[in-house]
Amino acid sequence: MGMKAQGSIEWAKPTTLALHGQGSTEYLVLLAVVLMIALVAIALLGYFPGLALDAKKTQSDSYWKAARPIGVLEHSQVGTNLTLVLQNNEPAELTVTAVYSGDGGSNLSSFTINGGEKKVVAIYNATSCATGSAYEYAVNFTYNSKDLTNQKQLGTKPLIGKCA
Repeated sequence: MGMKAQGSIEWAKPTTLALHGQGSTEYLVLLAVVLMIALVAIALLGYFPGLALDAKKTQSDSYWKAARPIGVLEHSQVGTNLTLVLQNNEPAELTVTAVYSGDGGSNLSSFTINGGEKKVVAIYNATSCATGSAYEYAVNFTYNSKDLTNQKQLGTKPLIGKCA
């Protein structure tokens, strides 16, 4: 009788050892499923150009609204006319002397913008843009503050939008 009991203990022992690997196998399977879902999501964003453009536009808008010292709150383009709504995000008064949008300047006289104030600026020699297509500009500002002149604000992200 002692042999029967001993035999059943020995038979159960390999089964319990085999179950130790089940948790790690399940973990690897779940990890593979999550990675596949992430890859499919990334592929879909790249496959549908509209989704990728909207994501880039959202990032661009967030960056330019918070840019310092001069932020771009809104922007739109019709034909070769690019319109920007600028805001001085600093408390001090600034004199903007030039606005550059990649290939062209703003064709405007310098203007003063107080702290928190908004100003609409039109750039008339932008690249032509057809309705519904996208535009992308590297926007830069030249400005004077109370103490320093000829300062430059170079945007690290382009200004991205759809033509109206």
